[in-house]
Amino acid sequence: MTSAVVISDIHFGVDSSTLADQKKVDFLAWEIWKYGRGCDRVVLLGDIFDLWRARPEKAIRDARYFFEKMAEMDMKISYVVGNHDHHMAVMSQESDFLERIARGDTYSVYTPNLRWNQTINGINMDMYYPIYRIKCSNRNFLLTHGHHLDGIQAFSLQIVEKLRKLSGEEITPADLERMMAYAYESIYRSSYIGEMAEMEERLWKVSSIFSRVRTGILRTFRFTPVERHYEAIMRFIRDQQAGRVDCFIYGDTHRAGVYSRDGGPLAVNIGSFTEEDQPAGEVPNTYLVLSEDGIELRQMGRKEPLIVPNEI
Repeated sequence: MTSAVVISDIHFGVDSSTLADQKKVDFLAWEIWKYGRGCDRVVLLGDIFDLWRARPEKAIRDARYFFEKMAEMDMKISYVVGNHDHHMAVMSQESDFLERIARGDTYSVYTPNLRWNQTINGINMDMYYPIYRIKCSNRNFLLTHGHHLDGIQAFSLQIVEKLRKLSGEEITPADLERMMAYAYESIYRSSYIGEMAEMEERLWKVSSIFSRVRTGILRTFRFTPVERHYEAIMRFIRDQQAGRVDCFIYGDTHRAGVYSRDGGPLAVNIGSFTEEDQPAGEVPNTYLVLSEDGIELRQMGRKEPLIVPNEI
């Protein structure tokens, strides 16, 4: 039997990270025990470490107690890399590259899906990028962080994308990954210099403003509801050649929600574990319980689940 709790966007390393507080980690562990229906694994759905706004040493140090608590509960840890912790996927690719050049294999290799094993804070875990699959009660669940759904957010790379299309070329998943790596690595490196991190944050906001003017959308990707992502979700499933998907689970936007259309998979955004400003009516500190009985979207500290979808 597969049973898991799914958590996204903890952002260890920044002050707004809820689970940097050990007492709140203890409370979440109690809830997992009480409401988790025998969960034997935790799936971390990206942006667990915030390597864009904090030095890696601080992010990993802030996460130590959380990982120790999960291991103490005998929870198997599966970690799906997102955009703020994208450097971990780059490190895996670089490690593979070093092994290949040691053998004399110098041909360029693009691996659309990565899987490797890593030890963090003394805890061993399976790492995935960009997708992770679970099968439960004969239903297929596809999990990803969600940053692919918005394509290229950086304004400079949007220009590159437009130029590529003017030449008649379409952006492929491989192109998208390369462009993301170019942008994300520069942000990761700037986290070592406080002033650079602040400048990157301002530039990112400016690029979002340009995007809103161009599309006429009044909200940025952040806090976008699930229904407005549904077409992008369907494209992502097709690009990944994922086959049958009964439920698509993601995070990234920090906005929990559930949506479905006739004939399509159930889409679930599991929200975040941060205490940053939320739009009116939104709830922080949410997670998903996945079991043979179905799924529950829960908020830490709330007795009753927020949502119990009956479409799956």
